[in-house]
Amino acid sequence: MSMQRVLVISVVVNVVCLAALLWSLSKMQSLESRSILENKKKIVIDKSNLDRTTVAERAVREVEPFHWSQIEAQDYQTYIENLRRIGCPEETIQDLVKRDLDQHYDQLKATALNKGTTRNDYWATGHPNALSQPSINTRSELAQLDQEKSAVLKDLFGVEGLAEINRSSPYARAKSKAKTGYAMDFIPDETMAELNSMEQEFGSKLLKKMASGTSDAQDRSEIRMLREARENQIASMLTPEQKLEYDLRKSPTAANLRLQLDGFDPSEDEFRNIFQIQKKFEDDHGVISGATISPVEVQERRLAEQDMKNDMRSMLGEDRFQDYLQQTDYDYKSIDKITQRQGLADNVSAQIYQMKSEAEELARGIRLNSGVPIGERQQQLQQIYNETSRSIESIMGQQGAASIQAQGGGRNWLNNLGRINPQPITQPTFQVITGGSP
Repeated sequence: MSMQRVLVISVVVNVVCLAALLWSLSKMQSLESRSILENKKKIVIDKSNLDRTTVAERAVREVEPFHWSQIEAQDYQTYIENLRRIGCPEETIQDLVKRDLDQHYDQLKATALNKGTTRNDYWATGHPNALSQPSINTRSELAQLDQEKSAVLKDLFGVEGLAEINRSSPYARAKSKAKTGYAMDFIPDETMAELNSMEQEFGSKLLKKMASGTSDAQDRSEIRMLREARENQIASMLTPEQKLEYDLRKSPTAANLRLQLDGFDPSEDEFRNIFQIQKKFEDDHGVISGATISPVEVQERRLAEQDMKNDMRSMLGEDRFQDYLQQTDYDYKSIDKITQRQGLADNVSAQIYQMKSEAEELARGIRLNSGVPIGERQQQLQQIYNETSRSIESIMGQQGAASIQAQGGGRNWLNNLGRINPQPITQPTFQVITGGSP
């Protein structure tokens, strides 16, 4: 064998051996890599199993059966703290406590209502609304229970919490606003809740006082003190500006004026000015309807009324003041009602009213003229009555004149013209007890 052939065979064998060696090394690396991957996968799988087991064990430990007894308590303060500790929303806490208190106080109210004897006097007369109402004492007791419940809620949740609890639904607020029409957004909600509670208490006390019989001097003093206490309490809760705005909307004076000024149609400025003049008079000389006052008090009141009218005249001007006198005079309203029923012209009421004013002025002068014998004065008064009656009949017709004469059961202004001592005429007094809630 030649050397060249041996050399070629040797090279081929070395290449084969090198290839075998490389293949072997590659196989070992592949096995080692697979082993490492398998170990890693095993570790990941084991760790994953371990995490799932731990989470499951933790979930089992934390999810324990819940019982309401865990938060129940003998007092509301502890009960509320327990609810807050478990993350109960504040609104839900308030609802739970209020519902519980509602049930308690509703039972007390039911007991108060059931104390009254069942009515069997179906023959009793009177206005249906009045007959169906509980007694004054019962209504007062119900109002006191409402105030007591509000006090408990205020102690538990504070002023702001009470305001939140008492805040009506959006629909109820819109309905109330549509009914009353008076926006009170210049007063914070929590203050408004206190005002409503105070007004309810005042109304209850005043109703009880007014229902106790004819008012005497002591009753008038107590009622005045009650009203002064109301005024002072409101003043302590509001700024002077807020109180004026509140009184313009919610005070008895404002409510009475809205009734009395029907037909006068005041502007906003006129109403505000009339209100302040009227309220000053009522604060100084106000008298509860039906109260008996002494002759001295009557004279003082008349002088104060004249001062009030002078203030009105200066503020309104003469023409507007005459409109005010007509539209706030009960006699004018009565005349106007008759003329409307008769289908007469709009200016007829003013004509009759002017005739009334002139005739009453003449009659007053005759009565005060003590230098003329009483018999002669009586004849003069009868003449004024006859002439006025004929003038009314010429304008309104016989039926209209008869309606004017029939008003007041013979005690009205027309029939009084012919009397030396006119009969007292008790004209209705508008009385709105309180402007409390909405």
